[in-house]
Parts: sequence; structure tokens; C-alpha cells
Amino acid sequence: MYPAISTEDLLNIPITLPKESTRQKITEKVRASRKAREQSKQLLEIAKTRVERAIETDEATATTWINQQLEALEVELT
Repeated sequence: MYPAISTEDLLNIPITLPKESTRQKITEKVRASRKAREQSKQLLEIAKTRVERAIETDEATATTWINQQLEALEVELT
């Protein structure tokens, strides 16, 4: 809290809420963003594991494994 503003003054500041339709759009975008962030983390982990598998075994085994992982996540490479 900023010390030049009292709690009472802060609580008395009027706040305008957007329309319900706007709030829903914002909610959808936030959810989509969180989902995309989680998926990007999963894809990064899969990519790191694939490199490790390629080093430890061979390229073909690693490629088969990564394709299975991507299919399980329903990710289509273009």
C-alpha cells in the first residue's frame, strides 16, 4: 500500500467493472493463455527428454518416442 493514501481513501475509490460479455472474453483469454503456457512447458520437457534419449539410445528410438508423446497430447506438427 502507498503510504500517502489512507486505507479509507483507497477503499472509497470508485471502480467500474466491464460488461459481463467483456469479463467473459477476458476470462476465456486468460484460461487459453494458461493452457498454452502449460502445454509449452510439457513440450519443452518432451523435447529435452527426446534429446537425452537420442544420446542414450539412437535417433530412431527417440523419434518414435517423441511422436508417441505428441500424439498423446494431441499436438500436430506443421
